[in-house]
Amino acid sequence: MNPDFIVLAAGKGQRMLGATPKVLLPLAGKPMAQHLLDTVAEIKGSRQIIVIGNQAKEVKKKLTAPKNTIWIKQRKQLGTGHAAKTAILGTRSNSVVVVLYGDVPLVRSKTIKNLIKMASMDSLAVLTFIKGNPKGYGRIIRGPRNQVEAIIEEKDATQEQRKIKEVNSGILAIKSKYLKKLLPQIKNKNVAKEYYLTDIVSLAKGSGIKVKALLLENSDEVLGANTPMELQELERNCQKNIATRLVESGVGVADILRIDVRGSLEAGKGSFIDVNNVFEGKVVLGKKVNIGPNCYLKDSTVGSGTILLANTFVEDSSVGEDCTIGPFTRLRGGTELDNSSELGNFVEVNRSKVGKDSKAKHLTYLGDATLGQEVNIGAGTITCNFDGEKKHKTKIADKVFIGSNSSIVAPVSLGKKSYTGAGSVITKNVPAENLAIGRARQNNMKGKGKK
Repeated sequence: MNPDFIVLAAGKGQRMLGATPKVLLPLAGKPMAQHLLDTVAEIKGSRQIIVIGNQAKEVKKKLTAPKNTIWIKQRKQLGTGHAAKTAILGTRSNSVVVVLYGDVPLVRSKTIKNLIKMASMDSLAVLTFIKGNPKGYGRIIRGPRNQVEAIIEEKDATQEQRKIKEVNSGILAIKSKYLKKLLPQIKNKNVAKEYYLTDIVSLAKGSGIKVKALLLENSDEVLGANTPMELQELERNCQKNIATRLVESGVGVADILRIDVRGSLEAGKGSFIDVNNVFEGKVVLGKKVNIGPNCYLKDSTVGSGTILLANTFVEDSSVGEDCTIGPFTRLRGGTELDNSSELGNFVEVNRSKVGKDSKAKHLTYLGDATLGQEVNIGAGTITCNFDGEKKHKTKIADKVFIGSNSSIVAPVSLGKKSYTGAGSVITKNVPAENLAIGRARQNNMKGKGKK
């Protein structure tokens, strides 16, 4: 039985104190609701019906969903029951319908599958959890045999009912044929004059449909965000979940509370991530990669066995296997490092290629440069690639040795096994196996030092 997912994403989120629709607020580098949509997309045979309202065009533009997704605009926000009513026509006749919320993004696919299984046995399945301070949540009312009898909203609960700790997450599952029968029966006879989807519990009981509760062991799955501080809590829980999954996959993480993934991170077994690292966009780490503290990686790949020392910055770049980078190294602009290359402290490489076994260990800038294999770049070397109007290329062949404090003025090529003397300014091509020295003549002027 294929599942249909009604995702409620129409709210304004006024308590967030900003103009951005709540479901688009960033969570781990993605819109909040995107996490939920990605989880749902993993479930076989699923179809999404997304209810949008506030800034509907912007929400639809920013969220990514499968091609078979149905988008429905809720013109008036009259409660969760009303939102579900607007979406019910998009459900399939033989499906199990799961109602989810765009601002409750961390629910796991395993939990959703268990809820679907429960609902497929002709039951209304509701997801519940224990809340130490249940204020604001709908209370789960159970009967003599511990069966779920009703869900009472905070506004309508008695003093005795408000003491109940088991509360409603809002997430439920039921066969579409039952949902289509029960939704029209929901009325707005309550304090808020809204159509509560929770009323479906008592309606189901009255129609002879069993109501079953799936009680969560970890209530963090159903954390939502209605205020900026709640969004902060949600972010930290999301990051903790990501780090936990890394550890469970065989990746070492120094502290699961001190890692930030703002996009997607894949890491091979045996890799290690130290504290205070930030990963943005799509980052892929090979096996046995070691990331030191305080590193930043964005939209990059790092090959197996590579070491990134502290405070290394890698953006839009590709690092080969068994490299050593850092500390305080910066790669950007599509830079490519071949296997076993080394870049040391205060080295910046931009739009360049560094060949196998090549090294630049100290205080170097390589821009628009191509380095062959086994090149050695001395400390203080820079490629002067910009003439004020255009960027120019520097080509350095295999086994070239660049003396310390050299300035390589592009466009220029250095042939295989050529050398430059320390402190040289190289403005012309250097043939293979030549030594190039480009220094001003030294004059020692007697007695002038005192003046």
